[in-house]
Amino acid sequence: MTPGISSIAAILVTFNPDLTTFNKVINSISEQVNKIIIIDNGSQNANEIYDIATHSATNLIFIKQTENIGLATAQNFGIKYVKDNLDIDHVILFDQDSIINKNFTNNLLLEEERLLQDGVKVGAIGPSFYDPENNKMYPATIYCGPFIKRVKIDNSAVEATFLIASGCLIRLEVLEHVGKMLDELFIDYIDVEWSLRAKRHGYKVFITPKALMAHTIGDKRISIMGRTISCHSPFRRYFLIRNSFKMLRLTYVPLGYKLREITFNCLRTVIGFITSTEKKKFLKYTVIAFKDGVAGNFGPFKYKNLK
Repeated sequence: MTPGISSIAAILVTFNPDLTTFNKVINSISEQVNKIIIIDNGSQNANEIYDIATHSATNLIFIKQTENIGLATAQNFGIKYVKDNLDIDHVILFDQDSIINKNFTNNLLLEEERLLQDGVKVGAIGPSFYDPENNKMYPATIYCGPFIKRVKIDNSAVEATFLIASGCLIRLEVLEHVGKMLDELFIDYIDVEWSLRAKRHGYKVFITPKALMAHTIGDKRISIMGRTISCHSPFRRYFLIRNSFKMLRLTYVPLGYKLREITFNCLRTVIGFITSTEKKKFLKYTVIAFKDGVAGNFGPFKYKNLK
């Protein structure tokens, strides 16, 4: 284990993962961090997850929840465990399908250290992502009012408006200052909201080309007029619509971002409905999402019998 890696604990949240992929995830991460904290959100295959994890890694803490407490709350649970029980400086967040290359975490540490030595107030640093279907690199997204600028990531770290949570390295001292993830969001916008809150506190977030990770957005992707659009299930669309209302309520979210959210979330919802194979279900979830968003009803999904 590289010396600097002894300062990192990985926080990995699981919910009914594909076990073959999950095994690869654990094998890729275990040698690159001091501890892996798995928070299982009430998976039906929780016993299998535990068996695979403990067989593949000795530096592992497995915390089983009886129900899905949400991604944000599970991440916060892991952060609190690290803070209370381990002598660790950093946490790194992973999704249940995050497979990393050799030296991934060490390269993030080195890049963070370089920026800190240059006097930059680093809030978090994350990897560059590529689409595994075509190996194309995703650019950094920088918001300029209601417009976005997509910046190609070449040789050096690029400051971004927000980071994707998976692979995101954060110092515990930053979390002490900025605060943990927003529990009310449950699953979507968690990383965006935290990044914007960190910026309010004067921190900057960066994407580095020194660490790479595959990432697929949405349940499927379609091409419309030359643009690739991510599609989500009715369940995920509920959170995307509802949580956008939470973002509109937050004073530290820039006005330009809010205007863009209003416009594009409506467009994505229309396109999602047109392309959905479950139009009746999609419409029900959409209506409830708007109602809950306007009323300020956030947190877990409350409609267990909705069909």
